[in-house]
Amino acid sequence: MKDLSDKILLVDDEQAVLDALCRQYRKHFSLLAACGPAAGLEALKSQGPFAVVVTDFQMPGMTGTEFLAKAREIDPDMIRIMLTGQADLQTAIDAVNRGRIFRFLTKPCDPDILRGGLQAALEQYHLRHAERILLEGTVKGSIEVLAEVLALSNPAAFGRAMRVRDYVRHVVAQLRLPDAWQFETAALLSQIGCIAIPDDVFDRLDAGDPLAPDQCAMLDRHPALARDLLRKIPRLQVVAEMIYHQRATSPRTSADRTVILGGRILAAALDFEEFLSLGATPRQAMEALRSKDGLYDRSVLDALATADVVVHASSTALVTLSRLHVGLILEEEVRNKDGLLIVPRGHEVSDGSLSRLRNYAALDQLSKLEFMVRAVKPPDCGTQRPAA
Repeated sequence: MKDLSDKILLVDDEQAVLDALCRQYRKHFSLLAACGPAAGLEALKSQGPFAVVVTDFQMPGMTGTEFLAKAREIDPDMIRIMLTGQADLQTAIDAVNRGRIFRFLTKPCDPDILRGGLQAALEQYHLRHAERILLEGTVKGSIEVLAEVLALSNPAAFGRAMRVRDYVRHVVAQLRLPDAWQFETAALLSQIGCIAIPDDVFDRLDAGDPLAPDQCAMLDRHPALARDLLRKIPRLQVVAEMIYHQRATSPRTSADRTVILGGRILAAALDFEEFLSLGATPRQAMEALRSKDGLYDRSVLDALATADVVVHASSTALVTLSRLHVGLILEEEVRNKDGLLIVPRGHEVSDGSLSRLRNYAALDQLSKLEFMVRAVKPPDCGTQRPAA
């Protein structure tokens, strides 16, 4: 029994060939025919996604190899088959190299062979789809767990990472970069190496006290520690390298352009956030970054200059612990009765930090049980724009 969700697109410049294929296989597969490569590309855009596409080679205006290369750009997960009377070796080589085809079949094709090829293509599509979902779920779950670990072990570092992620997300959108999730994940996990740094080091940083040489070395090593942790996770190797290159002065040792660009975006966003945390206005922070000639990419700074900086003083409310929920942003830091920082100011409440607060409250270790908060996107939330 055919699955109507497993659509197969047939592309040929001869309508008679398409009609014959549809009559022969419509009982077994869900088919759509497009006469010519232009119509095929339009069908991919307007009626996709398709599990499989079958195309002829010799067509007016565009060869089957060229068509499959464009089809792959539209939907890289679709399985591609070429059915053609052009059976020479070079055609096959081009189809494999440029079109990344699954099967190369010649006309006239035995009906059972073509049917078997279509069935195998559908099975390959299902396998690839299932593997991608499993991998994406694993990666997403790993990222969420690591973020929660950072939120619980070092709330201040996690709060900084959340703010930096918003700036990176804006820059990536402005530059229209592909694979935005890699840049955003790098920002979110940029401080994960800080879990190995003792709390008293961060307390000295917050107080503005000078650090001992060994403490400075700890801070210097956290990007490398993050890289070593993250590159063990499938699909996070590029993210790990971006984090390793997060300092503006980091040596550009990677040959991967995406890694280098990600590191430079991260460096600009981190330094911009640091200037803001020290009390600089958005304009002052941006001027400080621009004054360091050659240290940051100009295009990155131009994009960052248009990012909105939330004014935390607006749209606030005082809530009790029982009414605190995920998604609210704390307007003031929360400490225990011994003065230990539990959650920093500006932290967006997560499942982990909410559990942390409740556990401290259950042990009667919180200094207060009421919190000044604001919504993530309050209707009247004010913003400031850094000046270019």
